[in-house]
Amino acid sequence: MTGHRPLDPTRVTDQKAVREPNARVWILASGILAAIAIVLFAFSVPIVAAWAWIGIAFQVAIFAALLANGLTGRRSSYQGYLFAVLMCVQAAVALIVIVIIAIAAWMPMG
Repeated sequence: MTGHRPLDPTRVTDQKAVREPNARVWILASGILAAIAIVLFAFSVPIVAAWAWIGIAFQVAIFAALLANGLTGRRSSYQGYLFAVLMCVQAAVALIVIVIIAIAAWMPMG
């Protein structure tokens, strides 16, 4: 067994969802995350329009990239790894933008 190592459950690349990706599950999870983030950002448009629209644009773009990966990618561990990276970026962007919006909402005007 040269070149093979035992699976380590603490490694992202060793997770079954990454090794044997199910595109529908990844697309559904990303769509739910995008929908929640977009709704939150839409409610924030009156507070900080620029950041809200930036957040919406990023969510749409990242979801589109994940969708493209799911519809055009080969079923492989590389596709699963790309799903995982895109989901992490999507979640991180949503968190960063919502924190920026929250800070802006609490800052005194003028």
